[in-house]
Amino acid sequence: MTDPTPTPGAAEGARAAVRRAAGRINSLLSKPAAAVQLGADSLLVQAPAEGEVWEAGKGHLVRWLLTGPVDPVDIHLVQREGASTVTRAVLAGGLPPHETSVRVSIPADTPAGEYLLLVTSQGLLDAYSRPFSITAA
Repeated sequence: MTDPTPTPGAAEGARAAVRRAAGRINSLLSKPAAAVQLGADSLLVQAPAEGEVWEAGKGHLVRWLLTGPVDPVDIHLVQREGASTVTRAVLAGGLPPHETSVRVSIPADTPAGEYLLLVTSQGLLDAYSRPFSITAA
């Protein structure tokens, strides 16, 4: 029979392991994408790139790659709020998936902050852009 009492420092060791894993994941996500092989059902947001700065009230280019279901594409503007996200606007809806890019306008009253774009193929495939910033108009 094993003793269920954790050994001293076990929780700290577990936290350190989680921090190391999170660091490796962040490192992988922050590397530039030199080449990407898409699977049978894949959606990848290419633009905006990480760290881009968009101005509210202006038009900006969104680009994506889509393989698999050829359903219409919707684009949502999503703001990070701590560990959660809030959809601030639907920037485009019902786009033909084969077009793979569209110019969208950021509403002029969008507050400055860090955002993501959610590109979704009618809920079958979803992908977020890298974080980017929006400045006030």
